[in-house]
Amino acid sequence: MKNEFIFAGAPYSNSAPLVDKLTEVDPRVRVFNDHPASLVRDLKAGRADVALIPVAHLFAHPELTMLKGLGVAADGPVRSVLLKCNKRMGHIKTVGRDPASATSNALAELLLKKHFKQKIEMHDFQSLENPDAAVVIGDRALCADPGPAGDIDLAEAWKKMTGLPFVFAVWAVRSDFPDIEAVTDIVHQAYAAGFQAMEEIAERFAGKLGGTTIFWLDYLDHSIHYKLDKQDLEGLNLFKKELSTSIKY
Repeated sequence: MKNEFIFAGAPYSNSAPLVDKLTEVDPRVRVFNDHPASLVRDLKAGRADVALIPVAHLFAHPELTMLKGLGVAADGPVRSVLLKCNKRMGHIKTVGRDPASATSNALAELLLKKHFKQKIEMHDFQSLENPDAAVVIGDRALCADPGPAGDIDLAEAWKKMTGLPFVFAVWAVRSDFPDIEAVTDIVHQAYAAGFQAMEEIAERFAGKLGGTTIFWLDYLDHSIHYKLDKQDLEGLNLFKKELSTSIKY
């Protein structure tokens, strides 16, 4: 067994209950944060042993294995994965991607085409000065004012379309990683400790980004959930199927 396990997480509040207590529950753990879009590269390059990767990257890399039981998920409005609209639905033709998350961009494209029946083009955000709508994720989305034509909560729209929760990210390792059982145990211990420290985490983000502790606690403890059950896995598998048949990602 290794003397050190390197974990890579994301710098968003919704990851904190999974990541904050990793070094406390096992002295072998080292942690760094990176943007979600970079985490799969960290994992594949060996810079991390375990990473909290967007699920679209898990689907695209069969050489990776998901750790069981935990992730970042929502069963209804998530509040931090939004389509910010500059035009009303029915007039949206160009959509800017958020550079941080392939999953949220793919979800937005899928929903716009299949649920809202829109003919749209997805663009890198930097290539459009004023898209009709833009995908915005994370604390930036949670704390921002609504778009001129309102916001669409992508997890809420997924729930309306499918009746299932949506899983945004999961812990993953390379399939040949020899200590899967050990790191699985570590992530579950860390989440149990993070759950107990939820108010402390909420207070930290209130001080850092504004808003009240109650606002952040409601988000972390109600908008998001972390234990994945049968319905979460059904939603995960349906998203994988929809991506493979409906859009290119």
